[in-house]
Amino acid sequence: MRKIFAWLLAVALGLAGPANACAFHTYLPERTVIDRLLETENVVLARAAEANPFRFEAVEALEGTLEQADLPTLVDSSTRRRLAANPEDTVLFARDGGGYGPFVRLAYLDSAYRAVIDSVMAQKEDWITGNDMARFQFFADLLDHPSPTIRALALRELDLAPYAMLRALDLVPDSEAILRDMWRVDQIGYQPIRILLLGRSTDPAAHEEVREGLDRALRGGSVINLGPYATAMVEQKGLAGAGRLAERLSDGSLDDTELEVIVEALAIHAGTGDEAMRAHVIDLLTDFVMSHPDTADMVARQFQIRYDFGMADALLALLEEGTIRSARVLLPVSAYVATAKSGNP
Repeated sequence: MRKIFAWLLAVALGLAGPANACAFHTYLPERTVIDRLLETENVVLARAAEANPFRFEAVEALEGTLEQADLPTLVDSSTRRRLAANPEDTVLFARDGGGYGPFVRLAYLDSAYRAVIDSVMAQKEDWITGNDMARFQFFADLLDHPSPTIRALALRELDLAPYAMLRALDLVPDSEAILRDMWRVDQIGYQPIRILLLGRSTDPAAHEEVREGLDRALRGGSVINLGPYATAMVEQKGLAGAGRLAERLSDGSLDDTELEVIVEALAIHAGTGDEAMRAHVIDLLTDFVMSHPDTADMVARQFQIRYDFGMADALLALLEEGTIRSARVLLPVSAYVATAKSGNP
């Protein structure tokens, strides 16, 4: 029986389409500097070699040894000039693939960045054993750091946090700083996490940006930012915000990708909000799928991804009514309901 459920899920997810990808991330690499530090067993600092300033030479090991620190990367002219002007600065390298791959360059370290890396290495054992909250709180505390490089590092780390953890962090977003940097070309990749942080702000300017940003996205702006703006709207406005999103689901103005992104934002709050929010979202989405059965696959997908079976009763009722005509919709809905009924989600 479980093999049947697994097959149904595999087929359903295979039909998910582009909207099944995470809507809240954009041009940033999947693995961060910190990810690589946590994955490796050999971390070294390097400078340009005295004998050959075009080659890197490891000068200090933060983890592992220097003996096998063969650094093939050439020192580019900009780095060479910076290192020459700043004798205390170094370049951070770590061995890829645990402890067996080649060394890769991770970051240029001035004194401020070096202090952050030293703190990370001191907490590495705690973080790799699963204390994700400590990791994310550490970087939340760096959001207002005077160094733009470290602020970017902090944003990149928080971009990895599940939304429930992001909500649980002790932070007061600096909405003025967020809005100041939001549209800088070199900061485009950080827009989604900045928008989510605006959702945590009580500043009227943050509320205005979320409202206007959601309107822009719904008028045909970036679908990448639609998810964060929708999520931030519910964070700021609570039940009323969820209701506003539900109205847009049913007004006929959105394409399938936009619809699923809105459903995703509501599913996130169903799983992370209080009991009143969860019940409200379930009711709103139940009304939505009953009046628009051709969208039930979106709801099934977004709740299945989160192992949340709060929509099982509504989708089962829809199946029993026989109003779903498309196999594209029927398969993920059937897979979701079957998994919920199995008792082994």
